Amino acid sequence: MFETVLVCLDGSGLAEQIVPYARIQAIQFGSEVHLFRAAEKRTGNRGSASPEDAEATEYLDTVAGSLRRDGIAVTCATAEGAAGAAILSYARRHEPDLIAMATHGRSGVGRAVLGSVAGAVLRGSASPILIIRPRRRAAREAKEVEPPKKILVCLDGSRFAEQVIPCAAGQALGFQAQLVLLQVVSGPLDYSLGTTGAAPVEDVRLGKMTREALNGARSYLEQIAAPQREQGVDVKTAATVGRAGETILSYAGRHSIDIIAIATHGRSGLGQALYGSVADHVLRRSGLPILLVRCR
Repeated sequence: MFETVLVCLDGSGLAEQIVPYARIQAIQFGSEVHLFRAAEKRTGNRGSASPEDAEATEYLDTVAGSLRRDGIAVTCATAEGAAGAAILSYARRHEPDLIAMATHGRSGVGRAVLGSVAGAVLRGSASPILIIRPRRRAAREAKEVEPPKKILVCLDGSRFAEQVIPCAAGQALGFQAQLVLLQVVSGPLDYSLGTTGAAPVEDVRLGKMTREALNGARSYLEQIAAPQREQGVDVKTAATVGRAGETILSYAGRHSIDIIAIATHGRSGLGQALYGSVADHVLRRSGLPILLVRCR
């Protein structure tokens, strides 16, 4: 399912922090990694490589060396032009199963989830995107990441939001990780309510409509979980009352989530677009890798 991973780099140590995530993907799924860097178009001799192209090629070869030592197949590619357009052009030609990128670095490949490059890639690519907000230190100083053990899937009851499930479930199966299906229900309180066993005592403090919404969410999540369990995925479900962005982050922190998976539009606040408050809020504040799938 993840035979090809396109890794977008810009020459900075911050952007390189996505590389360890690509490494564990490639090792677990036997993926080929495509390292890609866009270089600004400069005036030069026609038909000859510019110094910028040579620098980008040398840089990618250096990054590729560390991956190849782990037995990973790596292809390096550069292109002149604006980063977003260049990434999309390459992705359309090679149809990667996953695009991996950091949200800011020295160039336009990141800056923020609302930055032009990440937004352009998400809007124009059919591939899921694994995106991280890098720490303020170089990747070379960072420890290698561990394979994920828990993947949180944010749902809102819509068919649109469910389009993230195949990708997230594929990740869970490959890594033998637990898939956690979470639905946030709007309400006056912010209690985390499990979907199994008797309702918590806080349930009595919720309004009738909120209780009904919670019960509906629990039933819905179990219906979604059933076919995934039949495929051998370890699935947990949880319905929670609160504000979507804040509650997702709180749940992820309390339950040792490793990846948060979100569709980029749906019926509720969990969707609409990448520029919607929830996906942006989660990425800016969580520090966890976010798996984004653009709904059709």
